Amino acid sequence: MENVEAASPSKKQRMEHEAPVSPSKSQKTEHKATADESQKTHPKLKLYYFNIPGKGEPIRLACAYGGVELDDFRMHANEFHDLKVSGKLAFGQVPALSVNDDQMIFQSAAIMRYVGKLTGLYPTNDDLLAAKIDMIVDSENDMFTGLAVSRYRGRFGFGFLTEDHVATVRKSLNDEILPEHLRNVEKLLEESTSGWVAGTANPSIADFILVPRLLWLVEADTNHGISESLLEGYPRICALIKQLLALPAVVAFYEKHAKLHLPAHLK
Repeated sequence: MENVEAASPSKKQRMEHEAPVSPSKSQKTEHKATADESQKTHPKLKLYYFNIPGKGEPIRLACAYGGVELDDFRMHANEFHDLKVSGKLAFGQVPALSVNDDQMIFQSAAIMRYVGKLTGLYPTNDDLLAAKIDMIVDSENDMFTGLAVSRYRGRFGFGFLTEDHVATVRKSLNDEILPEHLRNVEKLLEESTSGWVAGTANPSIADFILVPRLLWLVEADTNHGISESLLEGYPRICALIKQLLALPAVVAFYEKHAKLHLPAHLK
């Protein structure tokens, strides 16, 4: 399943975005420590992925938001093939993140947790909050498993499925499975006072993972059988998408790299 850069935020913005937790007394120390960390030189990061949003977009957006420089290497198919046969990809998949030219991190959620710690999008001394963010990240994987299997049948051992089978699966996903997951996310957002899915004061990696995936889900002519209006019945999810896309660093990223083609209800 593991298969644009914005101008750095101002110093004031970095201070506002450092910690995704509310600034309680116990957390002010972390906020200050994180602010001090932001003055240090970030590691040299290079992302290996394709020239599509996919699993790479959350990583790109998180780095843009946090002002972390990212070498965004967008591969062609032949370049991916060469990288794969070289044995450098631990699981034969991308995204892959090179750190300081000598270490590689694989699997998108692991990469996001690492980047989140560099950018203030993932807590470093609040294990309970980290677990809450993790559960939402894991639920995103559950939400999209059926769709991934129907798209990449051979990879999951379902190469025998016909297009008729896939159409049946997509109808079930659209009418039953995905709405159940979306209702769960909507409930989390109903309980949030900030509009961010984990209830954090500022966005977390959970928001940066969910939003690009949801946009991909309803993208025109991308997932046949999935309605482009699927998200319309979930006002808080729509508000989350708009809230993240309105962040200055995210706006700057898309002004530089790509124009989003949003359904009318998400504009």
